[in-house]
Amino acid sequence: MYFWNISKLKLDLVANKLTTLCDLKYLIATLALLSLSVTYSENSNLFDYLSTLVDICVLTFGTWFCYRVNGGKTSKDFLRRYLSIGWVVGIRVIVFSMPVVIATYFLFDFAGFEVLGDATLLDVGVTLFFSSFFYWRVFVHMKQVQLTDEKQAEFNK
Repeated sequence: MYFWNISKLKLDLVANKLTTLCDLKYLIATLALLSLSVTYSENSNLFDYLSTLVDICVLTFGTWFCYRVNGGKTSKDFLRRYLSIGWVVGIRVIVFSMPVVIATYFLFDFAGFEVLGDATLLDVGVTLFFSSFFYWRVFVHMKQVQLTDEKQAEFNK
């Protein structure tokens, strides 16, 4: 299971080296992370729900675009590619987004905006930005794997 090395992962995907056990590991890890991300309480407000709605829309369209770039109905190993690339990209986005998010919230707080406590439009914007960024990167990597796979198939003819 890869946590960081997207280049090696893509090579292994093209070489068809990942197994169904690998798929299961990526699925479990991804679902475990997702289950930690959303919690509501009686203090939840409209922006909490709007942020979740935005994230679900980005997730749906992002996944659909990844499916299309992988070949659509004739796609090869879509879930394997999607889950493994998504896992590595997700780890990278988390690592690189944390300093940006902390700095952004600090600057907004310093400027006098209320950023701690109830969810705000800023939270919705951060969700939209990083969810979109995540799916854009997954799309790019899946496209590279698909193109490499097509070139390899053409070479083998």
